[in-house]
Amino acid sequence: MRYDKRNRIALDGLAPNTRAVAYKWYQFCLDNNIDILITETIRTKEKQAEYVKNGSSQTMKSWHLVGQALDFVPVTVAGWVDYNAYFRPDIQKAIAEAKRLGFKWGGDWKGSWDKPHLEYQYKGYGTDKKLDSLHVITKPLGDDDAMTAAEKKEFDELKATVRAQADRIKALEKQNSMEIPKWAEKAVQAAQAAGLIDTPKGGSEDFYRVLTVLYRGGLLITRAEDKH
Repeated sequence: MRYDKRNRIALDGLAPNTRAVAYKWYQFCLDNNIDILITETIRTKEKQAEYVKNGSSQTMKSWHLVGQALDFVPVTVAGWVDYNAYFRPDIQKAIAEAKRLGFKWGGDWKGSWDKPHLEYQYKGYGTDKKLDSLHVITKPLGDDDAMTAAEKKEFDELKATVRAQADRIKALEKQNSMEIPKWAEKAVQAAQAAGLIDTPKGGSEDFYRVLTVLYRGGLLITRAEDKH
């Protein structure tokens, strides 16, 4: 495998169960001398927005954002990547194995092909958080497992991106579903009394801020008094 080290660095960026299955597929490629380059796995929201803007992607809900997809390209005997070689017999063999393992291939899509794309839907979008006990990740060994300084730097940057993405998801989840803040309690009570809300708990920070602004402006009190 000409790009073995680079491929394994990319695979390490995947979500846990996707990574486990992807390594099984990669081992199949190694065992069958199917040469590929894995060009992308985890993707940042900023990069996805760039792809949508330039027409490379049609959605901001890419499986790459949650680490459940990879893109690959066939490699020729001379070592060149060949985006026209997805129907080469050995590559079709690799794709068939990926599908057997549970991946969806973008080349099967109707209307808009994405032949480099393999996605592992697991239990749904963004559900691949914790490794199932039935999966044991066995990383295929290359000719030389030691990474160069440049490769280690690239790998560390990739891990930092993954960590930042995970932290961002946690922050968004916390921000969009929180307990009633102390500073918003009176505003929430007034909104309930005015009949504006039924479920005060579990709102976002922005939701509570809007209620507080209305309350401090006297609007919620006025609505409550109008009911009597």
